[in-house]
Amino acid sequence: MILFMINIHRHLKFLICLMFYTSSLYSKTSFPGADTFSSTVHLSMGGAGYLKPSSSNFNVNPSIFGGKIFSASIIKYPASIASQNIGITLPIINNGFSSFSINHISYGTFDGYTEDFEPTGSYSSSDTRISGSYGRSFSKIPLRIGLRSNYYLLKYGNQRFRMLSLGIGSAISSKKQDIILGFSIHDVIINLSENKVDLSPQFVLSGSKKLKYLPLELYLDLTSKDQSNQTLFFGGEFDLGSSFKFRFGSSTRKFNQNIEKDLFSSIVGASGLGFGYKSQNIFFNYGVYMFGTGALAQGIEIAISL
Repeated sequence: MILFMINIHRHLKFLICLMFYTSSLYSKTSFPGADTFSSTVHLSMGGAGYLKPSSSNFNVNPSIFGGKIFSASIIKYPASIASQNIGITLPIINNGFSSFSINHISYGTFDGYTEDFEPTGSYSSSDTRISGSYGRSFSKIPLRIGLRSNYYLLKYGNQRFRMLSLGIGSAISSKKQDIILGFSIHDVIINLSENKVDLSPQFVLSGSKKLKYLPLELYLDLTSKDQSNQTLFFGGEFDLGSSFKFRFGSSTRKFNQNIEKDLFSSIVGASGLGFGYKSQNIFFNYGVYMFGTGALAQGIEIAISL
């Protein structure tokens, strides 16, 4: 019991960090990095936008293609946790495209101790994910399909985890109605380490709609990891002229994260805001996400149209 209390005291910062940046705590999700943001654009929309193309976001529907893009982003979480992400998307033959991304999140460096409370030196904890995907559209029917594979290398002190995961996605669209509907499955795990892995697959139903009389595209996503862990995301992106975009979004995670700190945090918790600016073929994006605790995550992203 004494050793347990000592470890809790010494690693309090680490535990608080995980609670801050992890959008919700799932009983079957052992790895907090699985639910973090890797794209400033999606952070701005509070996690919404699974049908919003991104070369660095490993959580989007893999059937979605947004052109030849290279992007790099940095996202800062509370307690000095940082996420660094790069990705590229390129078209290939037969109406296809391929994406490749690297996502790394560092939780920081901590002091280690023996059972007798003797220092053993410092150690670090981090998650690294290498992702590749392939998708294609069909010329005769408004259907897109995609497949994504991820390699995880997870380090928590002297604990190491290696995993492969697979994901699939599809989307159908109506140009007349400016509607896209999608379905995707994420993180079907293949364990490559001796340590037990307990990461549940995620199922996502998504929709996007460009409004006819407003320069606004809306996104709606329903995610589920089991019957008790469903989350509804809602977000949008305004086109304000040819160079400027404004984004917003929130989710039902505001109820899980609500600690009744104050009225403002309770209302705007689990919500994001941000903007994007285009200069020739370069896009600058900034976003901020507020947790129900009142803590903030901020991100910047640069994307280049190739």
